[in-house]
Amino acid sequence: MLRALFLTALAAPGAALLLAAPKPAFTPAITSRARPIVAVSSLENTEQPEFITTLTDVGITALRLGTCALMIHHGFDKIQNVDGFSANVVAKFFGFLPGPPQFWTLSAAATQIAGAVLLSLGVCSRPVALSMSATMITAVVFHLLNTGPEAFPLGVPKAHSYNFELAAMYVFVLGYFSVAGAGKYSVDEQVLGGELNFYSGLLDKAFNKEEE
Repeated sequence: MLRALFLTALAAPGAALLLAAPKPAFTPAITSRARPIVAVSSLENTEQPEFITTLTDVGITALRLGTCALMIHHGFDKIQNVDGFSANVVAKFFGFLPGPPQFWTLSAAATQIAGAVLLSLGVCSRPVALSMSATMITAVVFHLLNTGPEAFPLGVPKAHSYNFELAAMYVFVLGYFSVAGAGKYSVDEQVLGGELNFYSGLLDKAFNKEEE
């Protein structure tokens, strides 16, 4: 018993020093299986081939010209049949509009004819396309009121196409030009230096004159 107490007394100072000593920082071992860092390239840094850009510009131009070529006859049709369109469409389905129905018939015809000319050239394309799209939205509403949705979208109509189908397609195409503009091959881009830049310059001139 005395021997055990003696040995414990001798070992106590060493144990106390061991516990008081600072612990070494843990250093992780570097293994040969560490994963290498691989740089991943971004797709945004990949340039599109020039011929793809050219094909895109040509395709947008073809879409614009084709749309205008198909649109213009709708305006001529209204001019040749002002009374019929005014009575059967404007007065019957849009009688809440102020003024005589003939005014709205001729307004729609002028928008479709002048708009087709201006958009085909690419002049003030965004507001022109938006105004043309408004006439087609009205046409979609007319067809929906006249013949209904015809079991859209999965139904098969007897005429093999929905009555509102063509007008709806015009809305989508003209909606694109209302947002994106006429594209590279247009008066807006080639002559005016960019449609949005042209409008910005007009606004700057107008506000500068007001300040003076």
